[in-house]
Amino acid sequence: MKLGHLRPLYEHGGPYASVYLPTDRHSADAAKAISLHWRHARIELSRLGVDDPTLDAIEEVVIDRRNAAPGRAVFAAGGEILYTHDLPEPPQQSVRYGRLPDVLPLLERCSEEVPIVQVKADRQGADIIVANGGGEPSVNTVDGADWPIRKVKSGGWSHSHIQRNAEETWEQNARAVAAEVAREAREIDAELILVGGDVRARELVLESLPEPYVRRAVPAERGVRAAGADEAAWEEEVAAALRAHDDERHDALIARFREAHGRGDAVAGLAPVVEALRAGQVETLLVAPPVRGELCYGERPHEIALDEQGLADLGVHEPRCESAGSVLVRSAVATDAELEFTDALALQDGTGALLRYTP
Repeated sequence: MKLGHLRPLYEHGGPYASVYLPTDRHSADAAKAISLHWRHARIELSRLGVDDPTLDAIEEVVIDRRNAAPGRAVFAAGGEILYTHDLPEPPQQSVRYGRLPDVLPLLERCSEEVPIVQVKADRQGADIIVANGGGEPSVNTVDGADWPIRKVKSGGWSHSHIQRNAEETWEQNARAVAAEVAREAREIDAELILVGGDVRARELVLESLPEPYVRRAVPAERGVRAAGADEAAWEEEVAAALRAHDDERHDALIARFREAHGRGDAVAGLAPVVEALRAGQVETLLVAPPVRGELCYGERPHEIALDEQGLADLGVHEPRCESAGSVLVRSAVATDAELEFTDALALQDGTGALLRYTP
């Protein structure tokens, strides 16, 4: 999971109010329930020392009906919202106020947005949906030649000629679709290309995709261009393809960690992970929650230690200590490391790291 989108969050300096709230609006009394949740959260945040302008800013977000989602995470400071994200499931209500935002629960609940190109192909062209992990997906339509599209029955007029021309038209249209798909995939560096629609058109598009995009493409059973098509079924197939892609990527990362750990290119345990983060060596931080205890940090990215004395040894005279999970994520963001949650490894202290390099 890339963490670059969180970098602006840490530029404020805090202290941060972190709020996780159920905000599901499907029940008849949803608005009342959300107001009640927020009332309790506001009382607790006020008790922790959060100022009224910051509380008012959070309230505006969580009460707003336009922000409908099963749950919401909100991070605020100094009277402004610094970052907010909807959650796929209602979270257990929690609030925190501290020097660092409590982002680990958010990252654990939300999968990374994968750049994906979705293709609904027929023999005349395709609808191409491009999702780059932010904002609304864009839709591009490719319409190729429309005659001849259908083959005639055996024995029909100029049978073989029309048969051949129809096949050539399909192939020509498929090449045009594949070229546009490759262009869109290159534009967003797509990790996944899902090709559905008419069986023959789908096959031709997949055959026409150039390297390296053909290796990122998978066929889909659904995907009809016609108006009134079952979009719910298509969305289910997209979601299933994304889950399969994530599982494959996760399994490959775990296998890589095991291999790297055996030759010293990966570490496990809080102490070696902190040392690697301090040196900017961490490519991917692995976390198996819960991560307990505290870590200490300074203003600069490399200033991270197990305790205050460790920071003093680095020349930091005003150490700050927060929950280990929050400090680890801050350091990962600051050093451009990625994050991966896993329960497939017995990690000491619930932490490990794949290293970019070793001394």
